[in-house]
Amino acid sequence: MDRPHFTEEQMAIFKRMVTPTLFDPSPIKRKYLDVQYGKLPEQKLDVYLPDEGDGPFPLIIYVHGGGWSMGNKREGALPCIIDAIQYGYAVISVDYRLAPGVKFPEFLFDVKTAVRWARANAEEYRFDPDRFGMVGDSAGGHLTLMVGFTAGHPEYEGEQYGWEGVSSAVQAIIDMYGPTILDADRDAFLKESGVPAMSFEAPAQDNSGPSPSMAAAFTSDLNMLRLISPIQYVHKDIPPTMIQQGVKDPIVPMQNSTLLAAKIEKVCGKDRVDLRLYPERTHSDGAFMGTENCMEVLPFFDKYLK
Repeated sequence: MDRPHFTEEQMAIFKRMVTPTLFDPSPIKRKYLDVQYGKLPEQKLDVYLPDEGDGPFPLIIYVHGGGWSMGNKREGALPCIIDAIQYGYAVISVDYRLAPGVKFPEFLFDVKTAVRWARANAEEYRFDPDRFGMVGDSAGGHLTLMVGFTAGHPEYEGEQYGWEGVSSAVQAIIDMYGPTILDADRDAFLKESGVPAMSFEAPAQDNSGPSPSMAAAFTSDLNMLRLISPIQYVHKDIPPTMIQQGVKDPIVPMQNSTLLAAKIEKVCGKDRVDLRLYPERTHSDGAFMGTENCMEVLPFFDKYLK
């Protein structure tokens, strides 16, 4: 199956949807910007600390979206998550290498290396190494789930990039509309839920197969997409998971969230997953990005990290 092709105008529309907000870090009093967390020049992160206090602070690590092919650590839902510093959290925002320059699992290697860096350097930056949470939107939600679900999988660690032997486990995760069943037929999901497909998308040249997720940015191999789908890695010891999903999302259909939540409930019990569906929200909806949503996700982190 061929990958879908987009004109420059279509890609601009897609970029505005999945990375709609640019964050200005200048008002934050205590911060460390562009910190190198791995051996590669692209592996950088920003650290934001509460205005006061010596910690150790519980840490929230933010992973941006952008279809694994665009975006950076100062875009996306960071304006929501950054408000956590007012409530005693440290926040990290991570850059990771993007397609087409790299393919999976390199994205995941980068994010896990950032977690290991944070734990290895917890004393210097005043993090509590036993209280790490992670949140990501869209492709960042996928990576967040993979970090949470694959702790202890050495093939998904990427220790060659730094901090070998340090744990990349996190204690709580929040997935904001991330793709979880990458080999699913997206068009079939949208038809099932009555959500129109995005009008600017060019159809796949081979219409005999399913329409893939946005992971077509780096592969159209259905076997590979199945292998890197978070739903395949649910096990009884995954960290507590909150999922936020807009019902009208045309990019990541809501079944990615509802089916994942159902599997977590079946394997782990009802108390391990908190599914929040929003009937009128779409992908990267503005309602996910601001202070109001921060007030919705913080109680979840408070429950498990404080």
